[in-house]
Amino acid sequence: MNMVKKIVDKRNYIILFVIIILIILILWSLFFGKNKPYIESFNYYGETITFMVYDKVDYKKLSNEINNIYKKYDDMDFNGELSEDEKALIEYGKILYYKTDGYIDITDGKLIDSLKKGKTYDFKSDIEKLDSDNLIDDISLNFDSIIGSYATNEVLYYFKQNDIKKYIVSENGDIVAGDYYDDGKYVISINKPNSDEVMDIVYLENKAMATRSKSDDFESYMVNPKSSKKENKYDSVIVIANDGLTANMLVNSLYIMDKDEGKKLVLDYNGEAMWINDDDIDMTDGFASYLKK
Repeated sequence: MNMVKKIVDKRNYIILFVIIILIILILWSLFFGKNKPYIESFNYYGETITFMVYDKVDYKKLSNEINNIYKKYDDMDFNGELSEDEKALIEYGKILYYKTDGYIDITDGKLIDSLKKGKTYDFKSDIEKLDSDNLIDDISLNFDSIIGSYATNEVLYYFKQNDIKKYIVSENGDIVAGDYYDDGKYVISINKPNSDEVMDIVYLENKAMATRSKSDDFESYMVNPKSSKKENKYDSVIVIANDGLTANMLVNSLYIMDKDEGKKLVLDYNGEAMWINDDDIDMTDGFASYLKK
């Protein structure tokens, strides 16, 4: 009987020891282990925008905040008395016009609509007439190529205010990367145009990368407001810049610019670019530093 009691006591001690070890492992994983990232996708402006956040966050609160920001811009109609956010977006559009020497023009709405229908349209910019305090009915505004990156930038400003630093955002293939969550950097593939074949690998941290590619579908970034024509000069253009707004501005301009003009613009804003046409690949001097060796 004493022997049985000793065996039972010994077994109880073993079970207790295992339970203690499990508790220690659980506590260790909670306090020192890697957190599962917050991952969620949002569908706005005809795009899928996916967030991966590696900082510890309140999932529900963050989802609501992101959704509210995107919805605010999706609901804008620029009719009647303009909100402060609508005015700010218009002013940003005017800034882009001057930064890109007219290659981005938010007053080209009628040109976009005409080319979509296969019609020609002799476009003349109304940017000088554009006043966010007194909109003119005849000016047809178009924010298609800028509104996604603009709203995402506001989300990332919210991140900054709330000390969210470790993230990567994909907006229909355009990438904005924050601090890396572990040793190393985020790894992004550059595929051959209209293919799943990986051509190069890019390392990103606290940078943005934007891509525009030739397509049979009509895309607003293909329209050159300076010539009133649709452009398809390149199979693909890729830009790396310090932030998403700059990358978006540069790639939309470079896609419709001559290459020499594009090289000057991208370097003016501390960016790097790659142009792909069939097997012809050209890039700015610093682009290779982002590629996997």
